Amino acid sequence: MSKRILYISYFYPPMGGPAVLRNLKTVKYLTQRGFSIDVVTPSDLEYLYRDESLAKQQQERKLYRTHSMDPMAVIKTLRPKDRPHVSKLYLDTPESIKSMFRGIWPIDNKIGWVPFLIQTGKKALRENEYDLIYISMGPFSAGLGAYHLSKISGLPLVLDLRDYWTLLTDYETHNFAWQKALNRHWEKKLYKHASLIATATQGIGDDLCAAFGEHLAEKCVTIYNGWDEEDFVDLPEPDKDDGFVLAYFGSIYARRSLAKFYEAVARLRDEGNLPPNTSIKLYGNFFRAATREAEASRIRDLIQFIPQLDHRLALIAMQSSHVLLLTLNSSGPKGTLSSKIFEYLRSQTPILAMVPAHNEAAQLLRRCDQDYICAMESTDSIYHCLKRLIREYDLNRRYSIPEDLQRERQVQLLAEAIDSL
Repeated sequence: MSKRILYISYFYPPMGGPAVLRNLKTVKYLTQRGFSIDVVTPSDLEYLYRDESLAKQQQERKLYRTHSMDPMAVIKTLRPKDRPHVSKLYLDTPESIKSMFRGIWPIDNKIGWVPFLIQTGKKALRENEYDLIYISMGPFSAGLGAYHLSKISGLPLVLDLRDYWTLLTDYETHNFAWQKALNRHWEKKLYKHASLIATATQGIGDDLCAAFGEHLAEKCVTIYNGWDEEDFVDLPEPDKDDGFVLAYFGSIYARRSLAKFYEAVARLRDEGNLPPNTSIKLYGNFFRAATREAEASRIRDLIQFIPQLDHRLALIAMQSSHVLLLTLNSSGPKGTLSSKIFEYLRSQTPILAMVPAHNEAAQLLRRCDQDYICAMESTDSIYHCLKRLIREYDLNRRYSIPEDLQRERQVQLLAEAIDSL
């Protein structure tokens, strides 16, 4: 008999972005396999991504909306309803200030949701019978609420780790030693208590086991984000007649940067080696550091910032671009794998991958015959790689698509792991 799941996630429509897509598609395909899923999530929040169109894909049995007192919930209540969905305050606050603010909380800055999560989770447990509790993390503070609900109900707990917790090296998440110790304590406690740990990359699982004990490997399973083939059905034929478009989708944050890429493009333009009508299109809602980086470059006249599109329009734009840009800083953990990579691969568009040459992202790209790989931190590396890509560019080239990484197949692996509990 398929299981009844109390599914907890901070990120869910009407928000958009990779975390929301992972949760939305997981619920969708588990439901289609016969699972009965109730979702606990906050009411509408202030967030970088918003995509009303995703609500059409929701397939949960019941949706429990909660209050929250985390900063994103508070900002949402303070913003006038007739203002844009992403506040200028949120986008323009310097990263140094946001980093300092993030570092003052005991676990993370979403901990203000935990009391409401527990309250609503108890209500759901009173009203329904479940076989397990499933928590999508981060925010990692939500794991404390899921742990409490698991303990009081006696239900097994499944952890879904979309990213690293205390093993993250991209940026500092806590200002004080006691905070780091508290997070490490809870991370270890949750891994020990969990019946199943699903990780978004193989590297996260490997590093987790190396740090907290190889015995955890027996309850770890890798569930990649993948792409949903249904999202690509009935998309119009790609229109690649608009010059030569290099496109980036998503956000730029932490130590990621396009500064060296801009300089490499400037060198190619100085030499006359750029294709006619080259443009760089950055799709998304970007923080001030990213817009200033572009404005300071020698090719600012080539760069266009395009506000976030809904998911379907973003896929159309991907397929209509000539080159897709991917960035990962070399200081990140080996298992860091930008979720956009899967839809990039499915789009059959060449990828200029400014990523570490030996991490999980590079391995996946090479598996799919995408070998334009260079270091984000090196202008020379990007220059030579992009020059080769332009020289070899073939509009009709077809790349390998890893069919096993479709979301439906990945969720099938998750369903099998859950059934085995």
